Amino acid sequence: MVDAVVDNTVLSNFALIKREDVLMKVFDGVLYTFTEVLQEFQLGKDRGILPDIDWSWIRVLEIESEQEEHLFERLTERLGMGESACLSLAVNRNIKILTDDLDTRNYAQRLAVPVSGTIGVLVLAVKKGIISLEEGNKSLVEMVENGYYSPYNALDDLL
Repeated sequence: MVDAVVDNTVLSNFALIKREDVLMKVFDGVLYTFTEVLQEFQLGKDRGILPDIDWSWIRVLEIESEQEEHLFERLTERLGMGESACLSLAVNRNIKILTDDLDTRNYAQRLAVPVSGTIGVLVLAVKKGIISLEEGNKSLVEMVENGYYSPYNALDDLL
């Protein structure tokens, strides 16, 4: 599996349906994020919007190089702190970013960073046999019922 850094949009979608286990299994327990992303999630939890989920298995990274810091600062002019941190890391460490934020996805594509999101994780989970197609479609419907905008009604055509 390719290393990936995840932002709050994807974490929130899986948390809302209490299927954080899917993320863990798809990425074999190796997924990266930033403190800023977990702070965003905590804010949602504190406001009663998000459930209490244990993300302690996700590895929390820090911006380490001048290049990462420079890109992070540039991106924060247009994106949130969490998205900027994730994208800066993805660019400079050559890893995939998981986000459903349209602006972040657009920047990632312009910077030639592999990008996926909630739908991509669900499709991968089905392909890896972690969940059935029926479970994947049910999860997608539950996410949409919880406010996720999906360009697809079902995963069937994506497999």
